[in-house]
Amino acid sequence: MQETDFTGLPDDTKRLVQRLINLGLDRDRIFGFFVMIGLYAGSPNTQEKIEQLFSRLSLVLPTDRSQNIDEAVGHLYCGYDKVLNEFCYRSGLISQYFGFREIKMPPLDKVFYIAYLQDEGVLETDVTTCDKLSDATELYDAFIHALGKTTTSTDATLLEAFTCGMFQIQLHGVSDVQGAMRISEAIGTLMPPLLGRCFQSVISGQTQYFLGLETGQLALLSLMQEMSDDYARNMWAFQSHLFFRDGQPLAGVDQLTVHEWHTWVVRNAVGFSDLYPKEIPPFSSSNITLEDLPTWNGSVHSFDVCDDYINAVWGYSAKNLKNIVQALEYRALMVHVVYASLTSSRETMH
Repeated sequence: MQETDFTGLPDDTKRLVQRLINLGLDRDRIFGFFVMIGLYAGSPNTQEKIEQLFSRLSLVLPTDRSQNIDEAVGHLYCGYDKVLNEFCYRSGLISQYFGFREIKMPPLDKVFYIAYLQDEGVLETDVTTCDKLSDATELYDAFIHALGKTTTSTDATLLEAFTCGMFQIQLHGVSDVQGAMRISEAIGTLMPPLLGRCFQSVISGQTQYFLGLETGQLALLSLMQEMSDDYARNMWAFQSHLFFRDGQPLAGVDQLTVHEWHTWVVRNAVGFSDLYPKEIPPFSSSNITLEDLPTWNGSVHSFDVCDDYINAVWGYSAKNLKNIVQALEYRALMVHVVYASLTSSRETMH
């Protein structure tokens, strides 16, 4: 990163960028991450929802919304049409989902759309669906990389990169309000856990909370969002045993290999089970569905069984982890599977 990249950013936002660097994101991807936030935040919406969003977002990305956006970044904006076309295509969502409006431009005898679901050759991935978590993570990595490569070729700051993303989606919104909203919705809905946690910390203005989390907790927290409150609270209590003792972070946890991590998670799950023999809720109360889980006091103790299960459900295996982000999501899934195995054993006890 360059010093000028941070112009206009609060200190907590700068620290957030440093954390993105620690997660393995290079300069192109970090710029693409900020463009992506702009694509989401700049979407057409009701005035009330826009004001609610920016009341929080402006704490992280101070933006003068009274300034004409064309005047602010028109000289830096390069256009992200092809990147968005291919993202929509590779998302696996069908054209009916987006419902793009036909745009006719007389006297041309042709129909136009704000986006086309097609391979533009700009995303470095062959993913064509987000059915599995590993696919979504790979798609978004390619997405923010492509957005960032376009932006770092200019002299834009990170704050201006965010504004360029807003400019792009607002241009789409001029011609097709619903289509622009659906693109933004798809970006926010399909986002994988770790990148999603980074994203949510920005748009919610909660960078301090984000910065206070252990690295290993980031993806795990996102995975827990779909769980029932009671189940999630108990799972959060369990995972704290993996990272803390007496309120202090445990040294060396992040350096464990995936095999060592599995052993560590199972060992702590056994201890947690012994500590709370009656308080742990059954898996059926979790509000999520996982079938044929590794058995508690049985196959959950096998790394290969857990690894095969994670591969079958989410597409990750210890054999194909490509970067820090994927490794952290894999570790979070291991916690998820082991704890689910534990809670599934509680079904007959409630």
